[in-house]
Amino acid sequence: MNQLKGKLIAFEGIDGAGKSTQIRRLSEWLQSQGIEDICVTAEPTKGYFGRQIREAKERLSPKIERQLFVDDRKEHLVSCILPAIARGAVVLTDRYFYSSIAYQGTRRDAFDHDPTFEELCALQDEIGEYNRLFAPEADILVYVRLDVDVALERMKKGRKSLDPFEKRQTLVDVANAFDRVAASHPHAIIVDGSQSPEDITDTIIRSIQAI
Repeated sequence: MNQLKGKLIAFEGIDGAGKSTQIRRLSEWLQSQGIEDICVTAEPTKGYFGRQIREAKERLSPKIERQLFVDDRKEHLVSCILPAIARGAVVLTDRYFYSSIAYQGTRRDAFDHDPTFEELCALQDEIGEYNRLFAPEADILVYVRLDVDVALERMKKGRKSLDPFEKRQTLVDVANAFDRVAASHPHAIIVDGSQSPEDITDTIIRSIQAI
């Protein structure tokens, strides 16, 4: 597993897919393999820009939301991700710029008309290209793929309300965008999120070993 040192592994998927559980389980497995320096992080962060995103009661305008994620990510890279990679840590991040492609890249209100599928794809490509100007590609992308209705049922349990990102049609668009992102990534692990946590972890570990 020494080959994983200094690598960035990004976990993506719609809310409710179980990313946090899988990050914890993979971290525990890496430790069992003798890897001690593991950096577990997430976006949006708890920094100045990330807090503005997290504390928003309503969804921000497309322009403001997109810029806040960019500012938060730049800060995240400088303060956390890049130093961890440089010292040889394995970095596990719960969301990365692929989430910007999926969430900001499916905002229909970013247009002054009802956008076509091709226009949304062009927006997603634009967001991806811009982020890649300052953010390194993840060495491995773990995409926990889950049916939107299953995800919504999971999110509703024990919660009074959903946040502005968690409307059904929004999640359908986002899931489709994640499919597109994963299909184009050179080292994407696409795993069925409806499986048991144990089976998902086993699939992720086997796939990482194969890569």
